[in-house]
Parts: sequence; structure tokens; C-alpha cells
Amino acid sequence: MRVQRNNLKVHAIGLFLFLTHLTSCSSKLIVQSDPSDVEVFASVQNSSQKKPIGKTPLEIKYSDLYEKAGVTPSNGEFLYISLEGKDYDVEKVLLPPTPYGLTSSHVFVKLTPLKDVSQAKEILQKLHIAQKFAQAAQFERALVEIDKVLEVDPNFIRALSLKGSVYYLQKNFDEALKWFEKALSLDGSFEEAVKMISKIKEEKKK
Repeated sequence: MRVQRNNLKVHAIGLFLFLTHLTSCSSKLIVQSDPSDVEVFASVQNSSQKKPIGKTPLEIKYSDLYEKAGVTPSNGEFLYISLEGKDYDVEKVLLPPTPYGLTSSHVFVKLTPLKDVSQAKEILQKLHIAQKFAQAAQFERALVEIDKVLEVDPNFIRALSLKGSVYYLQKNFDEALKWFEKALSLDGSFEEAVKMISKIKEEKKK
């Protein structure tokens, strides 16, 4: 009887592995994007080579995905899928190894227009310049650069905070307090603003 039970156990394990393999082979990846009709590519993690797998909206079996990417699922390698559309920044999503037990995985990606990306880079560059001016005690020039940022995004917390810091260095505590309080009103958990508001109030008591 023991032999039969062991055989039954072996068969059960074999059946489980077989069913798991079937599930993984039939698992599907569904990729949608906003906007749609953008190119989808697959690449192995840490590799610069990418293989085209279609356009969004895309539905593909994991087995076909691995085949197109040129890798073996059993290796447990992670895949990247990248979505590339004209006039949009490239978006990448890391996929885990084949999702055993799942019938489908759904990925939705909202692409960022390149105009927004370049604008964000320009804002950060101006903020960096403002910081350099502030560090060199060229406060008026720092404020000019910060105001350029705030013209584009009046609620950019880092710019508001930096403006408060420049006024603090100038010992203009009323103006400094105003800008830190504005930053805090937009983000109640902004620690830097909380600390500086407390520090400024202490300074004003002296």
C-alpha cells in the first residue's frame, strides 16, 4: 500500500507541474496605452537589444512573448516591455517571470508627451541655476530664476521653498515665512517647510 501511495503522490506532483506548465503557456499579456497604436518592444533585463512584439492594444501569450524576445521562460529571466510613440517619451515596464496560475496580466501605460518632458527638464535646470546663485550669495539673480520656474508652475513646491530660503538668507523673515507657508499649504507633510516656519518664528521673537 505504501508503494501505491508514493506512486499516487508522484503522479499528483507530475500532474500539478503539467497543469502549471499548461497554465503558464496559455497565460496572456494584455498591453493598453494612452494614446493607443504605439509600438511595443520586449527586451531582457540589462540588455540594450529589443524585439518588436506589436502595437497597442496588444494581447499576446507569454509563450509567444518569450519566443519573440528570444529567451527561455525556464531561465527565470525578467523582461522589459517598452512603449514608444512619436512625440512621446519612452515608457518601460518590468515584467516578472511567467505568472504561474494566472490566466492574464494587464498592463496600462499613459505616455508622457515629449513637450512635457522637455519642460520638466528646463524647470529643473532653472532651479539648479537658482540654487547656484543662492549659494554664491547672488540672491537677486537667484530670485529671478526661481520666478521663471513659478511662471511655468506656480505650485512647484521646491521652487516655493527655495524662494523662502533665499529670503531667509537675506534675513527678510516676513517674505520667507510667506513662501514656506504657501509650500506647506500645498503639501502638509513637507518637512522642510515645517522646520523652516518654526525656525523663522523663533528668529522673529529675538
